[in-house]
Amino acid sequence: MRWAVVLSGVALYSALYAVVPLLPLLEKLFAVPPGAAGPGMGLPLLLLVLLSPWVPRLGLPAGALLGGGLLLVGLGGVLGAFSPSLFPWTLCRILQGVGAALVPTLAIALIPLLFPQKAWEMAGVYMAGNVLGGGMGRVLAGVLAEVVGVREALFLLSLPAFLLGLLLIRAPAGLPALGRPQYDLSAFPLYLAGFILLFLNLFLANLLPYRLLELGFRPGEVGLVYLAYLFGIPGSALSGLLARRFGAVATFRLAFSLVLLALGLLLLPPPGLVLGFVLLMAALFTAQSLASGAAGRRGAGVSGTYVAAFYLGGTLAGLLYPFFLHSFPLAVAVGVALALLNLLLAPVR
Repeated sequence: MRWAVVLSGVALYSALYAVVPLLPLLEKLFAVPPGAAGPGMGLPLLLLVLLSPWVPRLGLPAGALLGGGLLLVGLGGVLGAFSPSLFPWTLCRILQGVGAALVPTLAIALIPLLFPQKAWEMAGVYMAGNVLGGGMGRVLAGVLAEVVGVREALFLLSLPAFLLGLLLIRAPAGLPALGRPQYDLSAFPLYLAGFILLFLNLFLANLLPYRLLELGFRPGEVGLVYLAYLFGIPGSALSGLLARRFGAVATFRLAFSLVLLALGLLLLPPPGLVLGFVLLMAALFTAQSLASGAAGRRGAGVSGTYVAAFYLGGTLAGLLYPFFLHSFPLAVAVGVALALLNLLLAPVR
């Protein structure tokens, strides 16, 4: 069961983020203006914001919550794949958001209890699995959309979450109790850092397919650019070792120094832009592993609040990116300002 917790993010994020490189194609499929699919990105994350702090209070077995969450994510993806128009597709994305809210808060808080001697390292492994799921979901979505179609791509990428959810919900309870959640406002710098982390990630990742299509990339090539997410795997996996050797604060600051370099590269034409996106993902996920690990070590209340703040950043990214569709350099400037703020925060201990 403990490895199911570590790997839960692989299935979750492959289904949740598969739509990112397909946003322009979905808008064309549903005959709606560019940017109209934005609520389908922002609203699921808003539900993560609203529901995550309450998940530790539900009082149900962790296996049932994790399995039920993945089941809803998979079901929403399957139904959304064959929605006739934008509105029902958006409703299915909301269903996915409800399911997704049940998973990361518990997983982040459980990992230090399941691996007490290797809490930092396993937090990195958990995040590496999240990166793998989100990255492969994006990559395979673009490739499959070109080979079998947009709807079929979304259907296929929703099945793993659905099947893993069925497996977990039927598994016997075997996870430690999290206890009564404690909510701590003194961790505000940690919450703000989480907010900035996902805002930067999704704000720029949502804008990237429009930029690449404008530069002449084909849909399959756009999907392949999202292989950049896989470069977050070594950064995540090694973050615990780096934190033990150099200190968590120093490692966090190093990661955000690299974020600033990556943002500068995004303003260059390909291949500089692609290299910048690769470096951005590697650095962001290194910092994210440290922040989520720090939140998990402070209990379910802090981890739930951290997840809420984290996805609040993603929610605003999903709602705001349509306003920057024709202003990519301005979007990068916003990213630079937020990266400087996180560099100064360095809230990890």
